[in-house]
Amino acid sequence: MKKTVWLLDADMTLFDFEKAEHFALREACARFGIEISVKESALYHEINEALWRKLERGEITQAALQIQRFETFADALGLSADPHALAEAFVAQLGEGCFLFEQALSLLQNLHARCRVAIVTNGITQVQKRRLQLSGLSPYVDALVVSQEEGVSKPDPRIVERALERLGCADRAQAALVGDSLTSDMAAARNARVDGIWYNPKGLPRPADAPHIVAEIRQLHDLMQFV
Repeated sequence: MKKTVWLLDADMTLFDFEKAEHFALREACARFGIEISVKESALYHEINEALWRKLERGEITQAALQIQRFETFADALGLSADPHALAEAFVAQLGEGCFLFEQALSLLQNLHARCRVAIVTNGITQVQKRRLQLSGLSPYVDALVVSQEEGVSKPDPRIVERALERLGCADRAQAALVGDSLTSDMAAARNARVDGIWYNPKGLPRPADAPHIVAEIRQLHDLMQFV
């Protein structure tokens, strides 16, 4: 299995989103005089993850998600800060939270030297563009496809199809979608009929009913065997 077109997830595949999320939440809350503990940060993460799963199922819009997560968080902690203001401050700080995984830059440099590369992400356009700019990855990315801009989110196959179009890829057999999420990335690969390569650094159990996952990697550089 050799691929010439690569569609890569951003968060928790190339970027350490958990670190960025904690940084952004701490900095955003500090603007309103609120100090966030590790436990409270974990609560926010839980609230946010649940809402992103709802987004993947089409049960909420991304615009509603951005506000609702802070409404729920503020209610849970009894915060007086305006959830809309918190949400705005959080997004601004999230874009500044550029924490690449160790092998991400060298991987994209190697991939781009021989292949076409797109980042396909469920995220906020402002955040993803800013982090891409700060990361040094931009020269090695041919297309950035963001769900907020496209109006569709993984696992909807249309976001994958748009990425393939931008890379000029008419043969899906030449493409692979790489990501850490089974419900977002690997489900999008299945729905779009492209091969999925599951980035599984923690060695989680692989689902038995996932024939669309053609390979599993523990390190990003393991992708180079498929180039």
